[in-house]
Amino acid sequence: MRIELPRGKKLVISIVVAVIVILVGLGAIGYYVDNKNLVASRSGESSPSTGQSTSSQAKTTPLLTLEDYSGGFFTIKKPVGWKVTTGGSCATFSFVIQNPDNPAQMIMYFGEVGPVYLSNNQKVIDKNYMDMGGYKIAWYDMPVVSPLTPETFLKTMNTITSTPLVQQFMTSLPQLQDVDVISSTTATSPVPGTTKLMRAVFMEKGIPANGLFFLTTTVVLPETGMASSGIGYGMTFIGISSGRAEFTYLEKPLNDSLKSLDISQDYVSKCIGAQNAQTQNALKTSKTLSETSDVIMQGYENRNKSDDIISEKRSDVMLGRDRVYDPDTGNVYDVKNGWYDSYNTNRQEFKMNNLEQLPQDSWNLWTSPTKDAKEID
Repeated sequence: MRIELPRGKKLVISIVVAVIVILVGLGAIGYYVDNKNLVASRSGESSPSTGQSTSSQAKTTPLLTLEDYSGGFFTIKKPVGWKVTTGGSCATFSFVIQNPDNPAQMIMYFGEVGPVYLSNNQKVIDKNYMDMGGYKIAWYDMPVVSPLTPETFLKTMNTITSTPLVQQFMTSLPQLQDVDVISSTTATSPVPGTTKLMRAVFMEKGIPANGLFFLTTTVVLPETGMASSGIGYGMTFIGISSGRAEFTYLEKPLNDSLKSLDISQDYVSKCIGAQNAQTQNALKTSKTLSETSDVIMQGYENRNKSDDIISEKRSDVMLGRDRVYDPDTGNVYDVKNGWYDSYNTNRQEFKMNNLEQLPQDSWNLWTSPTKDAKEID
């Protein structure tokens, strides 16, 4: 989907530039995710080690199994039972892979998101221009992202994907509501602009989610005081996410799915032949993405594990929940906020009378899957 601009200029208004996906093989997130040995599925309750010796920790948990999926001109290994939604073709190809039973579990790729406004003043200029009889500015409903940073862009994605322009391009887009960026580190990208690798929590269809996002923001047309200027884009938007207390263990299979994308060379050749010189230059530039893999992967592996704890605590706040654990077994239980205060006063009334609140810095406990409070007797 392209929109003709004045003076013969053209901007791609689609959400994705798939050529980058084609040459990179969608391995980008693979450079950032943690290289862990444990993989678990939320379809059951996974049980990572908490450092406690207990039979419950020794339970065998199901893996997040990947299956081959063919979209005609592309193939990808996706989690079994997950729904694939695509949009566009060639330079506008995009996809979202989501678990219909747990919408927090997602894999997404958008090569280009925009345009968005750099300031509200530019929206006023565009509106005045249209009110005076000027041509309709197709992206007028797009929001202001100010300042144009990856963090602000990510927080505005819910508004962006709700606009008519984006909805016409692709249905079943992620909601990404109430985004709270936990950490943000500078990353490398061949695309000009500001690139960040971000850890964030958000709500997806009412479910708290933890995600890892890679995004570049860039100004395409600076503000000139004229209509149709003052716009920017989000470029190479890649994300993986899952639900509360499971992201640490689902990173690897989610990443493996991303890296498995394969687009037929015949399709690539046809797309290149149909694109202009600017797009072909972008194709060449995208090849350098693979050269940044070692640097970016190291950056994620060296992340502060306190970010994992913070994201879990933020998820609890979103739900109005709390966690307690049994020091003897290491089992963690999901309870209502404020439950522990009442329990602590009347713990003699419970057979399980040794529960404690989680230590603030215990990574093993905070990232351990939780059991239902109904199991507390």
